Amino acid sequence: MIRSLIHAAFASACLVTASLPALAQQANFPNRPVRIVVPYAPGGGTDIISRQLAAKLGEAWGQNVVVENRPGANGIVGTDLVLKSPPDGHNLVVVVGAHVINGSLQKSMPFDPVADAAPVTLIATSPWVVVVTPSVPANTLREFIAHAKANPGKLRFGSSEPSSRLAGEQFKQQAGVDLTHVPYKGGSMIMTDMLGGHIEAGFTSTLTVLQHYKSGKLRVLAVAGRARHPSMPDVPTAIEAGLSQYETYAWYGMYTARNVPSDITSRIQKEIARIVQLPEMREKLNQFGAEPVANTPEQFAAFTRAEFEKYAKLIKQAGIQAE
Repeated sequence: MIRSLIHAAFASACLVTASLPALAQQANFPNRPVRIVVPYAPGGGTDIISRQLAAKLGEAWGQNVVVENRPGANGIVGTDLVLKSPPDGHNLVVVVGAHVINGSLQKSMPFDPVADAAPVTLIATSPWVVVVTPSVPANTLREFIAHAKANPGKLRFGSSEPSSRLAGEQFKQQAGVDLTHVPYKGGSMIMTDMLGGHIEAGFTSTLTVLQHYKSGKLRVLAVAGRARHPSMPDVPTAIEAGLSQYETYAWYGMYTARNVPSDITSRIQKEIARIVQLPEMREKLNQFGAEPVANTPEQFAAFTRAEFEKYAKLIKQAGIQAE
């Protein structure tokens, strides 16, 4: 019995000793500069939000927090870099909804967007909006749906990336209409072609359409969020306008490498939750039509899986082939 107790004590001591480096690492985080990778080109919403966060995180931690743009393959290149970095929390990536959509649109992926990415937090969300040209004889969402049903396949809608395209596909399925998809490389290009009469509808962000909404050159029929957007308070939600299940958002989220200790991801999340409530950060998010969220890693993990499953089902139902 004494020998067994000695063995047990020795094993416990080994476990404690082995855990000391990890505990020390967590207590000292961050102990060197932190990198936030933006897997898209400079100047976009993800880049601007990430740089605001980096500045505030650097102030809080007393460490340099640098933003590095690594665009390519719709966000896959930069994200892969972070997910294969050492699991110590010093490498982070900020992405949009395309992160989970890529898993269904790409034939081969270097990582699993759900299993291989450790969620830190959902930073903010921004509802998509349904916008049409004045040439469309519809002042409400119901009228637009009726017009589209009367002209199957004749109305064209633009999207700037996978998330906005799937906002359009989700609308088509729930409204029971046939719209023709036209892809663009940016939201401003959609607005240009709508103003020029080349397409009739778009699914885009509040920020992209805001100036044309205010000028009356384009008509916003509905906001696809739970509540009306403060930048266009007279525009109803799609739910108010009669499409009871239509709710979809652009979102900004932060991930890190799998196996980063939960104490570290929680520490990062809590700091971001504080930062996004600062008046200057809320103002910056509002410029993008976004509302701060900063939920917990566990909540963001559930959100990530739900978004992946939602879009995988939507892509299958829409008959969109992986490339």
